[in-house]
Amino acid sequence: MDKAILGLTAQKIRELFTICGIEDSEEHLNLVIAHAADHVYKARLVIARGATEPISQAKEAIIETPPTPPHDTRGSYRLMKRTGKEGPTTYSDMASTEKKKKKKRKRSHRSELMDQPPGSSVADGNGTAKDKAPEESISPEVQTTSEVDDPESVPDPLDSSLPLHLNSAFEMKVITTILIQCVKYNSDIAQYGQRDCMALATTKLERMREHAQEFSGYSYEQAIHAIRRDTALTTGRAIQTRYNETIFWPIILKCAALIDLATLPPVKGPADGFTMAEKAATKKFMEDTGYSLGAENQRQYRIFWKNMFHMREAGIEKILFYRTKEFDSFCRGYSKTSETPLVDKVLRWENEYRPHFEQLETRITKLKTGDSKRLSYLTNPQVLERLKVPELSWDNASNEWAVNTEEESFRQCGSVSISTDILGIPHNDESVYEGGTDKSAFITLLPKDDESLFVSSIVPICEGDFLGIFAGTIRFSEDFNVTHGISGPAESLWLDYSQVTGALNQMQVSEPGGYANVCLRWAIFHDDTATEPRVSWRVSVKATKHIMPFHPIVRAAAQQEQYHLHLSPGNAKRGFLESATN
Repeated sequence: MDKAILGLTAQKIRELFTICGIEDSEEHLNLVIAHAADHVYKARLVIARGATEPISQAKEAIIETPPTPPHDTRGSYRLMKRTGKEGPTTYSDMASTEKKKKKKRKRSHRSELMDQPPGSSVADGNGTAKDKAPEESISPEVQTTSEVDDPESVPDPLDSSLPLHLNSAFEMKVITTILIQCVKYNSDIAQYGQRDCMALATTKLERMREHAQEFSGYSYEQAIHAIRRDTALTTGRAIQTRYNETIFWPIILKCAALIDLATLPPVKGPADGFTMAEKAATKKFMEDTGYSLGAENQRQYRIFWKNMFHMREAGIEKILFYRTKEFDSFCRGYSKTSETPLVDKVLRWENEYRPHFEQLETRITKLKTGDSKRLSYLTNPQVLERLKVPELSWDNASNEWAVNTEEESFRQCGSVSISTDILGIPHNDESVYEGGTDKSAFITLLPKDDESLFVSSIVPICEGDFLGIFAGTIRFSEDFNVTHGISGPAESLWLDYSQVTGALNQMQVSEPGGYANVCLRWAIFHDDTATEPRVSWRVSVKATKHIMPFHPIVRAAAQQEQYHLHLSPGNAKRGFLESATN
């Protein structure tokens, strides 16, 4: 049998088992792989009459069709046993009687697989001691649905292939959860302070009671701050606990060096890359640290900790620091026979995504410490080379009135014509990322060529997601600007972006009525923070289609003149302002 076919089949079946939450012994998994690979090999020979295309081409065709997400079904994700003339269809029925008995004996160990040690349940970030199946563990904030994954359901004329070195929808989900972890962690730490949070850590029961008692005397605002501060501490400690696993393997090797080899049993079975001393040391380490000692659990952790250490040694930093349960599941289910070793694959992810992690860290930290307009976009060297916008003209936070007299005029005669259907609420830019529909934190500016930029997201976008503010000033005037004007919901009300610009203003523009995957939405709200009641506006960018990561965000121009404005590289370099200087 073609080894390439066998390796590819093993990779895909292991990935499918991981997605569906199937935990089976290596023996039966290999049996399924062998049967499937044999059928694929024979089918290719029959169809191509022996002149098949290289397996590398077949692999490219396969990865374009991601597996159906398991949460589209209900009940058990295991294969149902079917009997009758067609014969058995489950992998258990294909095994021999002796193998069935072995499976029954091993079933008792499944509940022990990958158990966390006592007191370490905080490591997964939400109080769960065991890794869940990938379809259960992804948070509701991440809507990586089949509609996003299926290219046919995305009527986007742009390239619909998966980004970078991601070969499946599950891999995209893995890296998305890591990026979200990065945003949440840096948001909490920047707001509440690492030093302040760490000062609260204690193992003394009396101090815990005193700390809780203090809450009863707080005002509501003080209590909320204290609770979120403690949550930030929990997040930080969870990440530290998980990152510590990257150095477990060298500690185990130190234990192995102390073991008398003469006391170890002889080697049994095929070589698996571990010495008897390393196996014995792993068992002792797990026993001393409180892990379950099931044979399969030991085998899984030996492989996992060794891989984590090798990733660290290879220079993988950001992904390991923000790693999630989804990433752990991906690593545990990764095929040993894959063409690309696991460490090499994750290293590719690290190299491709490291700049985006660094930008997120900088952007979120500065946002939480006062950069509400997100001037950090302008500090990116790639952006500086292509965009010449004064800091005073950059605003990603709000849409202010351009002229006070126009605001007063609108209050007197314009507000009565506004429909209550567009009544909105103020946008709290400090939240950064509180729910699945707010993807503004992940919007980035990427080089389109040597002179211009394009706007994209580094995570999947779903229809209806909020992407941020379209910068500009609110006007209530008949002097409409056809090149820089966006009409509002009332007569003479419009947005002027000739003097103020922002990240989303740099998005691609199609002709009026042309292709677009976002739209501009006006929302009115009453600003209660002002000294006197006033009507405020927000012109937000909402997704109208599913958008894959690193695909351009496109809006339709309001007027033909506006479309021609955005075609000019010179205008793009000024951020589409009427005038801009360094």
